[in-house]
Amino acid sequence: MSLLEKNADEVEYLRKDAIDIQWLATMEHRSHSNGLQTFLEHWGFLVIAVVAFLASQVLMFFTRLTGAPWIWFFVASFALMFAGGGLIGYAKFPVYRSGRFFTFGLKSVPEHLMRHYRWGWRVFLFGVVLSLCLLLSRP
Repeated sequence: MSLLEKNADEVEYLRKDAIDIQWLATMEHRSHSNGLQTFLEHWGFLVIAVVAFLASQVLMFFTRLTGAPWIWFFVASFALMFAGGGLIGYAKFPVYRSGRFFTFGLKSVPEHLMRHYRWGWRVFLFGVVLSLCLLLSRP
């Protein structure tokens, strides 16, 4: 076997390895979390259409909100803000009792009250979003 034949066999062997490696890399990419990418490639237009429809329905609800329903919505949004503020205050009370008044974030809250702090902010911000949506309507 000449040197040229050995090199040709070696090149063919390396080419097959390169194809196998490329195939494995493709399979590796597929096995990782690209499920959302694949979902959006197939159903992305439908997701956008459904979100646009829901957004238009919510916008129409708030623009037509007047009278007594508006007042109830206003009361509900402020009740949510007060409840969220109460949960935040309850979670921060031990911090305030220790004399630390200007602390921000979750790390300043005691471990056993972190859930109250998180839920307080969620409820408070939901109330703020609802009250901001009232700006779309006429009282």
